[in-house]
Amino acid sequence: MARINELKLSNIQEIRECFYNVQVWTKNELSEETGQSLAGITNILHDLIEKKEIEYIGEAESTGGRKSKQYILNKDYYHMGMIILKRDQDQYQFIGRTIDLMGTTLHEEKLVSKIGNLEELNDIVDQMMAKDRSLSLLVLSIPGICQDGKIDICDFEQLNGCHLGETLKQRYGVDYVIENDVNIACIGLSYMYPKSPHLAFIYQPSAVYVGCGMMIDHKLYNGFSHFAGELRYLPFYTHSQQDQLLKENPQLLLTKQIMTLCCVFNPEIIGVCSDVVESVELLDSGSEIPKHHYPQIVQIKEMNEMIWKGLYSIAIRNLKENKGKK
Repeated sequence: MARINELKLSNIQEIRECFYNVQVWTKNELSEETGQSLAGITNILHDLIEKKEIEYIGEAESTGGRKSKQYILNKDYYHMGMIILKRDQDQYQFIGRTIDLMGTTLHEEKLVSKIGNLEELNDIVDQMMAKDRSLSLLVLSIPGICQDGKIDICDFEQLNGCHLGETLKQRYGVDYVIENDVNIACIGLSYMYPKSPHLAFIYQPSAVYVGCGMMIDHKLYNGFSHFAGELRYLPFYTHSQQDQLLKENPQLLLTKQIMTLCCVFNPEIIGVCSDVVESVELLDSGSEIPKHHYPQIVQIKEMNEMIWKGLYSIAIRNLKENKGKK
């Protein structure tokens, strides 16, 4: 009996994952996609409709036989809160969006301050919660390192050492995901190049140190302690020397970091967003790396839109993996 129940749950989850890819399905298409029987799919669809997780939207165009019924994810079954924490010189920005399952923005909040502390983050989330009681998940992008909900190194200095995940869970009672901003932007980059399994993204800000995200076989790579991609700690230059190079020759500093990725990771594509280099090109920096191993460099002018895409992807993946209980 236990194995039968496990199989049933597995079949339900497989059908749910199809719908969370945000497309229209018929029973026949679901059967072809999953290999499940039409009778079994009929029962699963009945349950998902009863829970209001999916909706019947009409009949497909006839191909000569009986018209097939079409179903789609109910966009309002879950609402998600996405928040970007961004450091800009001496300002701290909190930008929040509430979205539905189709990625449509329902509300947007923004707070800019000179402090950048937990109370201000709570203010943003309080506003989002007050406007939408259907929020089921918070997904945060932070300029720093977070492991198991605890902030380690962060450009928002007052959040260092804060167990942010536990605080959010206790205060709001919703699930959360906290991830490094450059990692999230790298996920956004992967949607631009879906056929490239190995790629990286580098962000070179004007005020703080460079960060890097890496996708290996289409999966984000964090390392065992979520420290992967912290190029600021490469042993070529001290932080003081990096500060000087950032002012005097940011292109050289960026080239050194890109070449390091070439040797260690060898990605096909590296997306680069720099606040201080107008045109990103690899310099002849004395490297002996053969040029046929060089990656394609893609210059990104605006990182926030990639972060929004990455946050949405993380949120949908989290909900797909959820057992569907509500």
